[in-house]
Amino acid sequence: MKTVSIVLCSFNGERFLKEQIESIVCQTYPIHEIIFQDDGSTDRTLEIAQTYADQYPFIRICRNTENLGFNRNFENALKKATGDFIAIADQDDIWYPQKIEKQVQAIGTHDLCISGYHTDATYQPGHMKKAVIPHHNLEYLLFYDSTPGHSMLLTREFAHRAFSLWDGHILYDWWLSVNAHLGNGIACVNEALNWHRPHQGSAIHKLNAQYASYLVKKPTWQPYLYGFKKFREQQHLATWNFFYGYIHQQTTPHKQALAHRLSGLLLKKDLWSLFQLCSLCMRFKRLIYFYPQQKGLISYVRSFCYPMIRAYGNTYFYL
Repeated sequence: MKTVSIVLCSFNGERFLKEQIESIVCQTYPIHEIIFQDDGSTDRTLEIAQTYADQYPFIRICRNTENLGFNRNFENALKKATGDFIAIADQDDIWYPQKIEKQVQAIGTHDLCISGYHTDATYQPGHMKKAVIPHHNLEYLLFYDSTPGHSMLLTREFAHRAFSLWDGHILYDWWLSVNAHLGNGIACVNEALNWHRPHQGSAIHKLNAQYASYLVKKPTWQPYLYGFKKFREQQHLATWNFFYGYIHQQTTPHKQALAHRLSGLLLKKDLWSLFQLCSLCMRFKRLIYFYPQQKGLISYVRSFCYPMIRAYGNTYFYL
């Protein structure tokens, strides 16, 4: 059997950690090892982890000597895994028993396998209603990190290869998904295999609070007006230019042609290029905008303005 390493990164996660670890050690697929890497917690996180490590010899606890932040913490921990496959775990979710088993069955020759997940406010086994199946084609991923790390199983070789080119500022899971498309592709299990706990203490919530405090709960005109300003602002960031420059170099007019053209336009700062970008988003809205519930004229308007709409709440490039 292929061996599976679990990488679980933590930071002050004592409130939810027990439930997550319990759901991992109860997987139907054998666990080769759990790399538990803490980023300088000041609560009882390490004490809880040590309790489980005393029960399960395959749990290996690592503690950073300095706070790396969630992005570099995951990258560093992934490099320590020795299994054929690596599954990524947040500290605050709950995995369903067959998560690893089903993803191992599905990954095939792909670099990466993702799965769906539930986002209900509370965990009620057998009664979960809000399932997210990530839309994950490359053109969609140019604008949105839709494949969170907790949904991922990947090969160890791919992880090492992808991070050899990483600059440290692009979200680690976004980087993995894009590079999988540039390599052997992504497989997907089209059912929810874990509960992703929604709460204000998550890393993404903190990132949004720091860099997008201007967001309103139910935006109307704001994404169009402020989105244009944020789009222009982000185009001058080094992370933006690294990310889209990399994709543009790795694709060609003959291989992944639409992603190649989109990434090239995202790098240009003149108004004509922006108009071309918006026109492509409208033309290929089923691949890029992907909002089948919205039809008619408004769907064309929103898909045309999609680069600005996404830029309005985008904090990915500020790491």
